[in-house]
Amino acid sequence: MPGCAAIGCSNSYKKGFLMKYFPKEPARRKLWLSKMKRDNWAPNNYSCNCEIHFEPDMWEKTREDGSCSLKHDAVPTLFCFTKEVKK
Repeated sequence: MPGCAAIGCSNSYKKGFLMKYFPKEPARRKLWLSKMKRDNWAPNNYSCNCEIHFEPDMWEKTREDGSCSLKHDAVPTLFCFTKEVKK
């Protein structure tokens, strides 16, 4: 699995971070890309953002097995140019 596509972020699955692929739906994919503010870059089917770029309210309730998933309308908003992001 690839590393995080956010500028300045080196998180990856291998480092223990949950990675979320870009949505396949064109409108949502475009929204994610606009929030990232990456000029002259287009995500492919393997591009991801790590968990730290999503606000806590973008996640569904944690399941009994400890796993969690993003809400259907989740959008990454936490980037180094917006505010401090930490796991």
